[in-house]
Amino acid sequence: MSNVLSIAAVTAVLKVLLENGLVSDPIAASVGDVIVTALPPDRISVEADERAQINLFLYQVTQNRNVDWVSQEFRSRHSRINGNASSQSPPLALDLHYLLTAYGAKDFQAELLLGYAMHLLHKTPAITSDIIESTLINASTTNTSSAFSQAVASVSVPDLAEQIGQIKLTPEFFNMEETSKLWSALQTHYRPSATYLASMVLIESSKPENSEGFYIMPLSQPTIEQVMTPAKTDQTIVTGTTLVIRGKRLRGEITRIRLSHRETLLVPHDVKETQISLLIPSDLYASVQTIQVVHLTMGNSGQTDYVFESNVAAFVIHPTITAFVAQVENSGDNLRTAEITVKFQPKVGKAQRVVLRLNEVSVNSPVAYSFLVASRAEDTDAITIPIKNVKPGTYIVRVQVDGAESPLHKKNQSGAYDSPQVTIL
Repeated sequence: MSNVLSIAAVTAVLKVLLENGLVSDPIAASVGDVIVTALPPDRISVEADERAQINLFLYQVTQNRNVDWVSQEFRSRHSRINGNASSQSPPLALDLHYLLTAYGAKDFQAELLLGYAMHLLHKTPAITSDIIESTLINASTTNTSSAFSQAVASVSVPDLAEQIGQIKLTPEFFNMEETSKLWSALQTHYRPSATYLASMVLIESSKPENSEGFYIMPLSQPTIEQVMTPAKTDQTIVTGTTLVIRGKRLRGEITRIRLSHRETLLVPHDVKETQISLLIPSDLYASVQTIQVVHLTMGNSGQTDYVFESNVAAFVIHPTITAFVAQVENSGDNLRTAEITVKFQPKVGKAQRVVLRLNEVSVNSPVAYSFLVASRAEDTDAITIPIKNVKPGTYIVRVQVDGAESPLHKKNQSGAYDSPQVTIL
């Protein structure tokens, strides 16, 4: 029974938190009699019957798939609470999404109450199990006629509070479109409001485990739909920048990234259900790379096991370069020979195919040249490339490494490129 009370218990604790804050806050004296409720917004009296009121409404429940709740220690603690010592199954972990709304029939009442409530919740970013326990004990001894008080009175409050653990409370800021959709779904009059996320609430499974200690996991294979950079204007991927992976079911119990044929899985620095951010390592070659999202789980022996792997997606790492020219000589017919030294980031592999391209910066019949670079004995970050029979002038320099072309840099908003470049006189 204590499991099914977890959601209602969190709502009750947040409601009491707001009520107790009103008692000691001077805002109550300036606004007048204020009530705190946990009702659907369409059941709140508005217009002629509207009064000073704060309402907390649970409008959505989503799954939290943070790795902490699958740890062996966590499962053992919750198995002890629920009297099932052999349970190895992780509890159902939930995120609760609340709509906090302020009402008032007089000028500024709603604004004052919303500011008060948001300030109070900002001062209380985490609700500990001790606070939860004391609040539930009070709820079970006051207003004993309510369904919640009667339900709480029938369970062990300390065990329920320990099972819920610590609740983290964070604001969720919606844009106008998201806010409009939410209030349209509620089919009631809009009032000043804010949304909050309570994370995470746990419901332990009471079903016995099989004799082998395995547990059934829901099908949740990750899917990569797009690989890109955070910038909307420049989608060129280079080393040292952040790679954004977008898709479905990307966050697993333990989420890792596999790049190409690397044996070591990479740890992403930001993981969400539909997006993962990863800093591109500096030791990858410029070329086409493959990427997979890998979900792991913590086994009974403390070792990680593979659970799911996503589809394979591809992206291109482009080399970044700097270039300078030397050894310029006249080769006749007003043409030149020279050496162009190109420095690369990342290094160029000894087996990679490299092509140097020169495009003249001119409005009068500009010319272009292409030079295939000789193979190398080892990986290098600098290559000196001989060129011949080149017209004197200023040239934009590009290099292709296994087909991945180095990016150019714009000179101004008109879109003209000015670097990297060399001048051959």
